[in-house]
Parts: sequence; C-alpha cells; structure tokens
Amino acid sequence: MEKAKKGFTLTELLVVISLTGILSAVGLASYISFNRRETVIQSSRKIVQDLRLAQSLAINNQKPADCGDEDILKGYIFKINQGGSYQILAECTNHDPFTVKTDSIPSNLALSGFSQIKFKVLRGGIEFSGGQSLTISGFNQVNVITVGSGGEITLSTGAQITPTPTEVP
Repeated sequence: MEKAKKGFTLTELLVVISLTGILSAVGLASYISFNRRETVIQSSRKIVQDLRLAQSLAINNQKPADCGDEDILKGYIFKINQGGSYQILAECTNHDPFTVKTDSIPSNLALSGFSQIKFKVLRGGIEFSGGQSLTISGFNQVNVITVGSGGEITLSTGAQITPTPTEVP
C-alpha cells in the first residue's frame, strides 16, 4: 500500500508563479501611470496655490518688512523662470522687486504660457505678460491654469495627449 504524497506538482507551482508575475506587472504599470498623473496634478495645484497667495497678499495690501516704512507696496508679481522654477516678488516704490517666495516643479514637467502676472494692491487690477493661461505638461498629461481679467484662477486638469501617428511613406 502506497502512502498518498502531499504537496503541489511542478505544473501547479509554475502556473501560480506565472499568474503572480503577470498580476504584479499589470499592477506596477497602473501604479506608475497613476503616480505620473498625480505628479502633474499636484504640481498644478501648487502653482494655483502660490498664484492665490500672491493675489491675496496684494488684495490685502500686506507689505513685507523688506519694503521699508517709507515705501508703498505696488503689488506682487508671480514670475515664471526658465528650468521650471517660479517666484513671487514684492514690488515697492524706491526698490527693485524682491523675492518673497521661490519654488519649482519636477524637472520632467514643462511650463508654457504667461511669463508673469502682477497683482496690484487693493483690487488695482492685474497686469499680464504673455497671456492669461499657463500650461503644465508632462507624462502625456496637460493641465491648464487660467487667470481671468477679474482675478479668478481656474485649473483644468486631465487633458491627455495622444501621440500623433507617424506616416510611413
């Protein structure tokens, strides 16, 4: 009388290991895609937050200490620099604009659109340089930030870039 052997056959083990590998690969690809999409969205939200900060400081006429007692605050400038960085600058009389805040976005994202926006104090209006919208793109995703002439700041997220097929002659 033979004893029944306990355990799994080699075929059963190979099937389980193969299925685990396939599911892991699909899950990892989905996670990478999600992570890239979120990088674009979070960078866009950070820029909107800093635009609103500059706008709020100007509307409330919050003069930084570096302005000096004799100077008058003219406004705050949100300026896009090359390389994906940007600054919030305070502009006072008798001074060149000086940096209040500097930040940047990840290097694999690109900014295009306006080069700077000046928010004037006490609802004095907005001066645009290079248009009213800013595009953040990367990982086949595009988000657009628009600043209206009345000061409203909106973020449009989720536009996906589909690659244009190349023609073969």
